[in-house]
Amino acid sequence: MNQPAGRGWKPCLQLLVVVAAVGAVGAAACGAPAGTAATTPPASLNVELDWVPNPDHVGLYYAQDQGYFTRQRLTVNFRVPSSAADPLKFVGLNKADLAISYEPELFYGQQEHLPLVAVAAVVPVPLNGLIVSPKLQITSLCQIRGHSVGFAGVPSDYAFYDTLLHTCHLSRQQVPHTTVGYNLAQSILSGKVDSIIGGYRNVEAIQVSQEMKQRVTDFPANQLGVPDYDELVLVANSARLRSDPPYASAVRRFLAAFLAGTGAAMRNPAGATSVMRQASQYSQPFLQVSVPYTLKLLAQHPGLRTGCLELAAWQSFGNWLKAHHLLHQTPNAAAIVTDKYLPYRSCRQPS
Repeated sequence: MNQPAGRGWKPCLQLLVVVAAVGAVGAAACGAPAGTAATTPPASLNVELDWVPNPDHVGLYYAQDQGYFTRQRLTVNFRVPSSAADPLKFVGLNKADLAISYEPELFYGQQEHLPLVAVAAVVPVPLNGLIVSPKLQITSLCQIRGHSVGFAGVPSDYAFYDTLLHTCHLSRQQVPHTTVGYNLAQSILSGKVDSIIGGYRNVEAIQVSQEMKQRVTDFPANQLGVPDYDELVLVANSARLRSDPPYASAVRRFLAAFLAGTGAAMRNPAGATSVMRQASQYSQPFLQVSVPYTLKLLAQHPGLRTGCLELAAWQSFGNWLKAHHLLHQTPNAAAIVTDKYLPYRSCRQPS
């Protein structure tokens, strides 16, 4: 499946909505203040996904399938958005309780004064990057010289591309680029381009490899010179967290269940793959490879527990966005990231 329009992060003009003045709204459906799962009243949460159910969401769906949300007395409804702008907009307007979104979107939302905060990492490593056709047999990044790159054409694509060129001391003439829309995988399969930026290593890289029956080479964004970032994060309404104890309690319980489910899925990749076959419309051969691979990626955040957010890394990435003119204000990561609702005393892994 190619990447449809709407997946992937970019500045969302649709997010320029007036929600800065939205006050805290009580959520009767969210139960009562935090207590033990056995004594806390039940709650219902509507969670906006970033896109259709796919391997990125394996921890969420495994937690639901295995009853982790139920044990926290939560009823969780996952909703597929009709547009890329919906998840954060709905959380900011209190039309959804939580959303799955992208780290850059929190910075874009910050400069529009949206009441949003990242409360957990869903995918703690970059998935985007450079995916190279297996026909080229490239083994190192800078061997891309003389070969073409295709991307959808959103501003972040150019930032990734220019960072790659800077890392390899190359010019745009030495690595010609073309806009291919969202037919990213197909542009490689058809031979239109030699490589793409904007595809995910756990999606398009696998799809191209399976179609061509030869493994692609891919270089995640941090290997292009882009600072490390969390590809997907869980986002809550910051104003409601401060003023609505039942909502804050429900968010804490959701995170406890989600992270427990993620850990269980990481220990049971075969079972997690079976769950995603039911939840996702992706093909069985694709899921058989992508789900276990995605679960391995979830563990690749050295020194941090699953779901934790690293403030210094967020600030570094925000500064990179500003340097590439994707932000017009100075980013303040501390205002849009919190680990307060995670079920850990410390996010650092014990030594």
